[in-house]
Formats: sequence, structure tokens, C-alpha cells
Amino acid sequence: MGSLKSFLKVFIKGYDQYKKLGGIAHFSIAQVSHGSILAGKKIIVTGGSEGIGLAIARKFLSEGAQVLIVGRNAEKLNRAKNELASGQLYLMQWDVSDFGSLNAKFQESVAQLGGLDLLVNNAAYFPSTLDETDWDKTISTNMKAPYFLCQAAVDYYLEHNQGRCSKIINISSLNSVQSYVHPYFVAKSGVNAITRGFAKKYAERNIVVNGIAPGHCASAVNYQDVSQNAYYRNALNKRIITPEEVAELACFLASDASNGIVGQTIFCDGGTSLL
Repeated sequence: MGSLKSFLKVFIKGYDQYKKLGGIAHFSIAQVSHGSILAGKKIIVTGGSEGIGLAIARKFLSEGAQVLIVGRNAEKLNRAKNELASGQLYLMQWDVSDFGSLNAKFQESVAQLGGLDLLVNNAAYFPSTLDETDWDKTISTNMKAPYFLCQAAVDYYLEHNQGRCSKIINISSLNSVQSYVHPYFVAKSGVNAITRGFAKKYAERNIVVNGIAPGHCASAVNYQDVSQNAYYRNALNKRIITPEEVAELACFLASDASNGIVGQTIFCDGGTSLL
């Protein structure tokens, strides 16, 4: 009788997930241990207190990097600090859309780390309305801030890194190639252009710039409990992307194993950009 009750409980839970999402999908992913492939790297990850940014920070730390995570919310930053529990982790409360403090905060972040080898532009803002205030906040956070942070990083690399390979990874989105009247889509399209532009201009100076465009991801914005059901009807492969999958790709791009990849925005979207 107990076994039957357990079966019915699992069945009902699964059926509820099916009704909610329209289907059922399960999957497995592997995380590669490279053996400290990022040892000695000093890395800033904006928007690093949750979601994709947190997964990237965790992966980078596991591969030996020193990582400074940037976030607007002090409580979320401290929660991330407790979760990651690493002596290689640094925190910076910083709203990257505040351009009055951008250069000073950037310099403060680099000083905390004692240098910089990689900037990950991940901070994002998705508006709840489409009024002018939200439009400005969306463009400022998702496009303007990455542009000026790229420039700040490049200036630092040229002055301090003496020609050794230095990197930028810009987190874009599947939305960057989709047609929709929304400032987030506009901003992420701009991020792709920023990636290509900086890559072309500075590749000869050994500064490598690339991007990652996740599809619908089980992050803080689109939270979905993938342990119960990973189904997502609008993806080509019918499942949601996980932050850990994005982090695996980011780790490869951050490492010296990928130095020949320049100016690319790589889609991690289950093939949905093919539609």
C-alpha cells in the first residue's frame, strides 16, 4: 500500500508538471573538470550573484580562478558568498547602469583582484513595463554598460597586461536574433555588434572578445525546477537551458584553449536560433 501511495504521489506531481508546461522533458549534462585550467586568472563577472552569473562564478572558482562578482543587491551578494564559500571570491555592490560611478567602480574592482585577465559582461535587466524609464534602464544595463566596460577593460589590458592574452565575454541572448518590439531584444542585438566590433579592433593586440547567447534558461528571471521537468515548448529541442551549460561554455572561452576563437557569439539554445 505504501509503494502504491508513493507511486501515485510521484505520478500526480509529474502530471501537474505536464499540465503546467505542456510536456515532459528530462536530461543529463556533464561538467568537465579541466584541472585548474583557469589557475591564476583574475576575473570580473557582472550580475554574478544569481542565475547564469553565479553558475559562471562557481565554475571559474572550481578551475582555480580568482573571481569578483558584481551585483546591485547586497543581500544577494552575501547569499552568493555563503553559497560559493571560496577564499578566491570577492564581492562588489555595484549597479553597472550608474555611469557616474562606472569607471571608479571598475578601478576599485581591479584593485581588489590585483589585476584583470577576463571581464564577463553578464548583468541584465528585463523590464516589467515598456515606458520610457524602463526603456532607458534596459538599454543602459544591457547594452551601454557592456560597451563602456569593454572599453575600460581594453584600456586596462593595453596598459597593464603587456601583450599577454586578455579576454572579454559578453553574455547576449537568443532574443538578439529574434524580431520583437522590446528594448531587451534591441539591447542584446547591440551586444552582438559590440562583441564583433571590439574583437575586430583589438584582436591584433591579443585581446580576445567573444559572446554567448543562451536560449530560454532556468535562471533567476525564467526560474523552472529542471529536476522535476525541463520541458520548454518553444525550444527546438523542447527543453530549457541550464545556467551550468552556459558556464561550461564560458569556462572554455575563458581558457587559453580557445584563444583562436575571436569575435563569435556562440548560441547555447538547443538549436532554437535555427528556426
